[in-house]
Amino acid sequence: MTRGMCGIVLPESVLTSQWFILLATVVAFNTVVYLGLTLAKLIPLPKQFHPSRVRRWLKAGGIEIDEDSAMEDIPARVLPETANPYENLRRGIAKRDIPQAFALVGGLIILLSMAAFITNVENRTYGALLELVVGLAFLLISQILGRRDFRARAVMWTWALSCVVLVGVLSLEAVRAQSQTPIAYALIVLTAFAPVTLAWRPSIVAAEIMFGIVIIASLRVDGNEDARLIVTAFAAIIVSFTLLRLRLVSLDALSDERAKSEALASTDVLTGLLTRNGLLSLMPGMAGIAERVNDEVCVMYFDINDLEKANNEYGVNYGDDVLRGVAKSIQEQVRVGDLVARWAGDEFLVAGLGGRPDAEALAHRIQEAVRRTGVNLGRWPTTLKVGTAAGDPRETTFELLLEQAQAQAIGRAGSSFSSVEGHS
Repeated sequence: MTRGMCGIVLPESVLTSQWFILLATVVAFNTVVYLGLTLAKLIPLPKQFHPSRVRRWLKAGGIEIDEDSAMEDIPARVLPETANPYENLRRGIAKRDIPQAFALVGGLIILLSMAAFITNVENRTYGALLELVVGLAFLLISQILGRRDFRARAVMWTWALSCVVLVGVLSLEAVRAQSQTPIAYALIVLTAFAPVTLAWRPSIVAAEIMFGIVIIASLRVDGNEDARLIVTAFAAIIVSFTLLRLRLVSLDALSDERAKSEALASTDVLTGLLTRNGLLSLMPGMAGIAERVNDEVCVMYFDINDLEKANNEYGVNYGDDVLRGVAKSIQEQVRVGDLVARWAGDEFLVAGLGGRPDAEALAHRIQEAVRRTGVNLGRWPTTLKVGTAAGDPRETTFELLLEQAQAQAIGRAGSSFSSVEGHS
């Protein structure tokens, strides 16, 4: 090997060039990333045990489990947040974005620390190694937060305090190396951390601590830019809080639009009642309540006779008035807590707890309520078919109860008490 060679393939001039050093840094970073992914696959973080495995362990220990129990159907633990849709949206986005931010920042820290470790011979030890450890810690935290279900508040505080640690490490490196470059990196963290946090309290607490750290580091680093660094740090916090405010306002508007869309999807525009989908989405909850209180679920079916004929004879607007009048009358006559829905064009459905009400009495009450609305105006007699059904939710289904109620309404359509006429 000649004197100009320091490697098997490449000469010394290539191995010591800046572009080769950067290429080696990228390759080393890529190796670290793949090593981390390999470890994540080989040593997965703990997850919730499946109930079937718990069943086998209990049987192995001599504890018999009822085969008809619901252990196989136990869902994963879901941590409750809040009933506020805006809060749920904000916290859901934070729980989704913060692990990604940890991974991105951790990768950048590792890349920068390895580049500094390779390019600066005199700074290969303490500073670069400490930053490398912080970067790996950020990647590990991203894996933990992404794999487990933590409360949104805990995720937000973890991100804010981790940014404090990162700024502290950068400030220590600035003081140790007597360089203002790490402080510039800390200012970037100050600018970007609050919009990711998506919460005021952890952002304010973390900003105060980081601002104090930057002030101390700026005063202890040699240079004539101390005042500018302090003013820039304060400006970075203002910008970060402004971005946080803008993001929260946009999420608030998005939450309002989502709430309106969900309301339109579950509420009938004409009558204000639940839609078919809205009622179906609430039935599992009602069945669960009935099981807990050991009660039945009842279904009441209403059908307006010959509404198409009324539309043809008096116009669609009159038909809409009839639908609104019937919907209002049903709401007034059913029990508090019953779910009232417009099931189809001229069909209404009521679901509630308790036994099956008398169809004849229910039809008379609703027909009298329709008469009092004055919707008929002597033009068209409103007639209703009414059917009811009830059953134990542990022994029957909503679909079966609906079929029974419809069958009862159709079977009584010609009788005097299930198809009741009324005139204004």
